[in-house]
Amino acid sequence: MKKQIRESLLQKRELHTKTEEDTNKIIEKLLSLPEIKKAKYILLYYPHRNEVNTLPLIKKFLKEGKNVLLPKVQGNNIIPIIFKDFSQLKEGYAGIKEPEGKPVSPEKIDIVIVPGVAFDRKGHRLGYGKGYYDRFLSKTDALKIGLAYDFQIVENLPAEEHDVPLDLIITPTQIIQTKEERK
Repeated sequence: MKKQIRESLLQKRELHTKTEEDTNKIIEKLLSLPEIKKAKYILLYYPHRNEVNTLPLIKKFLKEGKNVLLPKVQGNNIIPIIFKDFSQLKEGYAGIKEPEGKPVSPEKIDIVIVPGVAFDRKGHRLGYGKGYYDRFLSKTDALKIGLAYDFQIVENLPAEEHDVPLDLIITPTQIIQTKEERK
């Protein structure tokens, strides 16, 4: 079932054309959160395959002097690396740009911005199926926020024991408080 959902939504995302307009709405909602204003260490992702574009956020947070982190895949794990400049980026796992630099302990991170293929209102997410984010999210108490287009929100995703639910999911039209939905 996960495979069919993944394939269907990846195809939809690849064909999605209103990405810039939707991204701006998502960023606006994210920036309105008090937790974002207070956060010192924020782990974002480098956008890949028509994911919600985080580059404007990365640039804004760098300008504001926040500690911006980007993930680097080592073995089966995500290592959060301090990101200062786009010259640090090299092609990494699955062709995704990854930084070279100094790792940061997951305990230091205030917020993790998480990509995904599909999300449900309980905070479950479907990624590419390798479990990197679930392994990483289990090591941090950071606020976990998914960014998604509206069509990526599905009724129900099959969740496994090792899946780590997100706290919030932000789309162009809503901020979903997943803890409320899990009750």
